[in-house]
Amino acid sequence: MNNDIKRTALIMLLVAGVFIAGAQPRIDSLKKRLASSLPDTNRVTILSDLAINYLQQDVDSSMKFAQEGISLAKKLNFKSGEADCLRRSGIVLYIQGKYPEALDIFQQSLEISESIHHLFGIGASMGHIGTIYAEQGEYSKARYYHNRHLQIAIKIQNIFEQANALVKLGDSYLQQNELDSASIAFNDAYQLVDSLKDRRILGIVYRSLGKIEVQKGNYEKATDLLYKAIAYAANDNVLNVLSDTYIELAQIYRGKGLTDSSILYGRKALATGQMNKYAKSILAASRLLAEIYEPLNEHEALQYYKLAASIRDSLFNTEKATQVKNLFFLEQQRQAAIEMSKARYNNRLKLYSLMTGLFIVLLVAVVLYNINRTKQKANNLLQQEKKKVEEAFQVLRSAQAQLVQSEKMASLGELTAGIAHEIQNPLNFVNNFSDVNGELISELVDEVDKGNKEEAKQIAGDIKQNLEKITHHGKRADAIVKGMLQHSRTSTGQKELTDINRLADEYLRLAYHGMRAKDKSFNATIKTEFNDDVGKINVVPQDIGRALLNLYNNAFYTVNEKQKQNVPGYEPTVAISSTSNHNGYVEIKVSDNGNGIPQNLTDKIFQPFFTTKPSGQGTGLGLSLAYDIVKAHGGEIKIETKENEGSNFIIQLPDR
Repeated sequence: MNNDIKRTALIMLLVAGVFIAGAQPRIDSLKKRLASSLPDTNRVTILSDLAINYLQQDVDSSMKFAQEGISLAKKLNFKSGEADCLRRSGIVLYIQGKYPEALDIFQQSLEISESIHHLFGIGASMGHIGTIYAEQGEYSKARYYHNRHLQIAIKIQNIFEQANALVKLGDSYLQQNELDSASIAFNDAYQLVDSLKDRRILGIVYRSLGKIEVQKGNYEKATDLLYKAIAYAANDNVLNVLSDTYIELAQIYRGKGLTDSSILYGRKALATGQMNKYAKSILAASRLLAEIYEPLNEHEALQYYKLAASIRDSLFNTEKATQVKNLFFLEQQRQAAIEMSKARYNNRLKLYSLMTGLFIVLLVAVVLYNINRTKQKANNLLQQEKKKVEEAFQVLRSAQAQLVQSEKMASLGELTAGIAHEIQNPLNFVNNFSDVNGELISELVDEVDKGNKEEAKQIAGDIKQNLEKITHHGKRADAIVKGMLQHSRTSTGQKELTDINRLADEYLRLAYHGMRAKDKSFNATIKTEFNDDVGKINVVPQDIGRALLNLYNNAFYTVNEKQKQNVPGYEPTVAISSTSNHNGYVEIKVSDNGNGIPQNLTDKIFQPFFTTKPSGQGTGLGLSLAYDIVKAHGGEIKIETKENEGSNFIIQLPDR
């Protein structure tokens, strides 16, 4: 174990000692009560309380007590206790990043709570389901469940749950950078908690208010709020909040250039997250530490990158994403089926009640007869509705299987999707000019009727110009589609005679459209100088195309970054050229006038996972893959660069 990992482990032991000491009196008291309890509903409640108290120091023990409570509650047919213990186990799974399993458990808890009209359980389950929706980026659906949670908490007059729902609602706004709405929700939560003796949620509120100030750039105010969050979270053993807060502080100190402080709080965040296996926090902390250590100690950085990669893969693999989507889909259909069934039943019940009222006026005997008949019809109706719901679930199961297969068949990546989005631009022009022409034609008819020939000619000229623009943008859309088709072809791995100039030009346009799709404000001057003597050479076109695409993307990225620096007189420019007969090689040069690459990094740029881009904007695989593709063709990539002036990437391929 290296020194920093050892230090992190030591921090974790020290933090654990503080938290265990703080939580132990409550746990010891509950264990004493458990030891003397009978196998009844009171024991289920104690097991549920133990599960929630162990949550912040030992999730395995928390899960053990929750599972024991679920088992006993089922034997006793204690539905509310079963729902409560299910939620405890769901929280453990959520902390560990097992979102599909957690969502399934929360949905089970919701169904049980609904079946016995357990309002507290319904609200709490909806709050947790909303949190998972937010985790998957489904913010509108998340807010629906958080608002339902808040409404139920208000109805049952539970102030703590009201504050809890407001915090979850505020977090969903914060994740979408809607700072005003988030601030209102968090301040409302603060006002509620400030009136309670139970201050557990106050740490979450201060952390969230601190995040808002970070977003606004008020780092001093943010720091004060975050330290308050640490004080409350530490006092109440809320490890998840404490870990998240440490990460926020580490980011602030990193931005100020205080590396030692940033590393200290990053390690605290990692240690705290590892104590209760909080997957999100472990991922964020290890990724942050890896980025901090990258220019300082490559070995340490690699260790943290490995940890981040293992957590990321467990949290965000395709199979889990598909499972979560399927569960979301089933939950929506279940809710829709329940609402539809209730509406139908209520409507019919109203009708039967009216008929019964009329029969009462006529004769008591008839009333009694019709009451009996109404009950029979209602029972039959319920049986029919039950059958329809069961059939609907079978259809949903089939749809689920089809959805999984559809996910497996998805073949186009993010770039192609971005370019498809770019097609909307020329189509918008076509639609707009078509609408304008419709109006102009109406004006033309009016002017002809009035005998204003000159005005009519001018309008006709405008119509002609608009038609030319429609043709121009239609051809532009056609060119983008052709570029998409070329990019989406599956590589056969077989070399074929390829017009290298045409291939380079096609992928240049593809890269430019892709950049424009992601950033509408992006513009750059593109210069091409293709030597016609190059002709055709033997390559795998899709592979060489992807290598070129990576170089183009890097060139467009660096000139865009330099343009953001507002350098006087700067014009972003990317130039592509090709030449032949260089010792039996064809050369393709990709040049840019961006920021260039520091000389001390030129030996690393082709290494896997090495990138000069900020965190989250690059994987470090683009140049590495391009290098491997060119090497596999018997060629090589060279780089000429000057810091602050630009770079030249030169691909040399055998001319045969």
